[in-house]
Amino acid sequence: MAASALSRFGARIRQGKVPLAVLLFLHCAALAAVTVPMSNVLHAHGFSAGTITWAFCASGIAAFISPMLVGSLADRSVAPERLMAGICFASAFFLALTFFSVDRGWGEGWFLGLMMIYALMMAPGFGLLTSIVLSRLRNAQREFGLLRAWATWGWLSASLGVSLVLHADHSTRSAYGAAVIYVIEGCFCLWLKPTRPLASRLPRRVRDFFGWEALQLLRHPDHRIIFVTSAVFSAVLSSFYRYSPEHLRELGNAAPSAVMSTAQMLEGVAMVTLSLLLARLRLKWVLAAGLLGGVLRLWLMSLNELPWMVASIALHGPVYVLYFTTSQIYMEQRVADRLRAQGQALLTLLNSGVGNLSGYVIILWWHGKCETAAGMDWARFWQGITAVCAVVAVLFLILYRGRKGTPSASAAAMVPSLNPLPKD
Repeated sequence: MAASALSRFGARIRQGKVPLAVLLFLHCAALAAVTVPMSNVLHAHGFSAGTITWAFCASGIAAFISPMLVGSLADRSVAPERLMAGICFASAFFLALTFFSVDRGWGEGWFLGLMMIYALMMAPGFGLLTSIVLSRLRNAQREFGLLRAWATWGWLSASLGVSLVLHADHSTRSAYGAAVIYVIEGCFCLWLKPTRPLASRLPRRVRDFFGWEALQLLRHPDHRIIFVTSAVFSAVLSSFYRYSPEHLRELGNAAPSAVMSTAQMLEGVAMVTLSLLLARLRLKWVLAAGLLGGVLRLWLMSLNELPWMVASIALHGPVYVLYFTTSQIYMEQRVADRLRAQGQALLTLLNSGVGNLSGYVIILWWHGKCETAAGMDWARFWQGITAVCAVVAVLFLILYRGRKGTPSASAAAMVPSLNPLPKD
């Protein structure tokens, strides 16, 4: 009797929201543990500025390849929970091997090659996890924000843990810790009850196998604006984790990973209130608030003073939620069921691939232009990026149309569709 009751309780837990919160927490904790301190870790081990930038570029290159392929498999043939488990285990192995090469002094070539393999394993993870979570919710507008907050707590916990527990702001222990978290997440994915793919058939064409079917979403004007704006905004914000820790170090901060965690403090509040905003405001204004918030936080960085730098970092979380999380909900509600995972994967490709990769390369060039004989001109560096962000925000306000209706109706009435929708 007790065993039967325990089994039923376990089944309810597996199908409820608790596992989704745990998955989001673990996944973002792993990402934060390796991403936040990486530039300072590599700098401490003598890696060149160019190699550090290309290490960040690896995720952008990988985003052109693996997310669309995995999204296609999740839509067509393989349970997404099982795919996610495989992604976690592979990411753990190659991440640990990558930073083992750093410890052993194998050289920058070995490091970049292994980093590229890790990036290929990791790249589809967050988009696929988002699709898994959203597919299990009855009302994404009301429920996703609260669940997504657990990703924020995961990132925050790992960032603080790296600085205050592991004391690994400049140590490879941060990456090994991330690998352990990936293993735990993979085991948890195997424990979850698998869901059947919506289109349970093997891809019949090469374009289907690589998820190119999702490219038809670009025909819709609003979808196209969301995709393009996401890519350019990602390029602008790619400077955050690449250069903010270095800027903090030059301003005399001794625990940059802990300071970077302030980005997640307000992000948690933003996640909790996102459903209220979506119920009261049109999507256009929520998305625009994220873009304009990006302008403000980049301008604060250009002041080149530690208090304003910390304030800017704290605003990063709300900016991310208002634009990028809202755009994920947009894709889930306005894209047909059979293309949802591929739509999220295309968004990941444009954000992490086109956006981040172009951002890393172009901003590396701009960073070089801002170096002087006296040192780095951080004020000029951030002012240039602020100007680009302002242009993106203005163009979005002009070009995005949205749907007719009252604010609350607009949020509630977003149904999956590939057909053109009424303009404002």
